[in-house]
Amino acid sequence: MSTHETAHLTGVSKTMLLTVHARAEHTLSDRPRFTDPAAVELVSRLDYDFTIAGQDRLMADGVVLRTLTLDPLVAGYLATHPGCTVVNIACGLDTRFQRLDDGHVTWYDLDLPDVIELRRRLLEDGERHRTIPASALDFAWPDHLEDVSRDALVIIEGLSMYLEQEEVRTLLDIIAARLPGATVLIEVMSRLFQRYGRERSVEDAGARYTYGCSSAAEFRRTVAPGFTLLHDVPFTRTIARYHPLLAPLTRLPLVDKLAERIVVLRAPV
Repeated sequence: MSTHETAHLTGVSKTMLLTVHARAEHTLSDRPRFTDPAAVELVSRLDYDFTIAGQDRLMADGVVLRTLTLDPLVAGYLATHPGCTVVNIACGLDTRFQRLDDGHVTWYDLDLPDVIELRRRLLEDGERHRTIPASALDFAWPDHLEDVSRDALVIIEGLSMYLEQEEVRTLLDIIAARLPGATVLIEVMSRLFQRYGRERSVEDAGARYTYGCSSAAEFRRTVAPGFTLLHDVPFTRTIARYHPLLAPLTRLPLVDKLAERIVVLRAPV
């Protein structure tokens, strides 16, 4: 895959190259917490300068952290809802299906047409693994789903922070209208980090953070009022699990305010 085939991607879309590189780099590290052979293969096939990505530890560590937070949530849902449907919104070059496929799930990866075009060159669709070339804010994307009556899980990773608040609400309105009762896992950046945090590789890709939220309760109240808030998983909880000595630090109020989190919601029926 040559450089010119990735040059047309937007700043936000280019961040997908940074995230797949972070997962590949972690897989090849001395003591990986997870392995992602598909990411390693993808990076080896991309003729792209990953120099800045390799130097941005904050970004790379953040990708690892959210993978360690999200993967157990997704795997847990698959275990308790065999044969469910998963919709992975703003998938980029995500390889979660390859990591977690249980042999029964029907999985849809959704992203903008230029991203899906690149993705299909690198990762072929399968009988239970399909791609949808559409904006997450297009009210028609659920038309691509074959059976919306089954248990459904919607994953929204690495997207909300690049949207405006009303766009986040629009996305959740689409899910509420077309996937009643679906469980939603959405990554939410803290307002403090959205305003003041900086990740060099993200800025160099031409992207910027535009949305943040102070708490899961505020998120439900402002952009998902019809949803049920089940719980949330701050990334600090994952840090404490893998690094117990840091647990007291993760409980400090300022650290909690800076933490990203996965908010777990259920769409109205």
